[in-house]
Amino acid sequence: MKKYFVALSTTALISLAPFALAASSTDLTVTGTITPSACTPSLSSGGVVDLGKILVKNLNPTTYTLVNTTSMQLSVACESAVSFALISKDNRPNTSFNNKGFGLGETDAGERLGAFAPLVRSVVADGVTARAIESLDDGATWVQGGYMSPDRITSVSAVGELVPMPAQDLLMNVHVQTWIARADSLTLTNDVTIDGSATFEMKYL
Repeated sequence: MKKYFVALSTTALISLAPFALAASSTDLTVTGTITPSACTPSLSSGGVVDLGKILVKNLNPTTYTLVNTTSMQLSVACESAVSFALISKDNRPNTSFNNKGFGLGETDAGERLGAFAPLVRSVVADGVTARAIESLDDGATWVQGGYMSPDRITSVSAVGELVPMPAQDLLMNVHVQTWIARADSLTLTNDVTIDGSATFEMKYL
């Protein structure tokens, strides 16, 4: 099935030990689900947060600075109701200043600029108030969600529950928060380009 994603392979290793004193055969099991419904995610404002010019004098020299909070909507439209999650991928890996959220790239000196993260503020699924939930173990367990980040997947559930619910039309209101690292850790003698990018991809449950 074609995978849909929005921007803001499976491999396996089968190892057989030679000379094992066990059965002379082994089983290979293939599992999965074919779903008749495809979903398409999208972000308002084209998924772009433009911070403009940030003056060095406005950055805190000894701690990080929250430089922007932008509200936008993340929507998912499916052909029919289906349970799904959103996988968050950092397109600038290993550049987040605190290893949280999504990286903003680096200075010319290789210093990590900062990070950004969408904070889920409200959820409506098929016209009904729902809530965001997240999993750190690829869906084995779920807890109430907040920030979307590369180390977890995000889904939605009925209010008061922690089980992903089927939905056909989902709308999340998110606040995209952007932080810059402490100014005394950055070389800021010339203009520095902020270059953050994330991709949110569908995972059918």
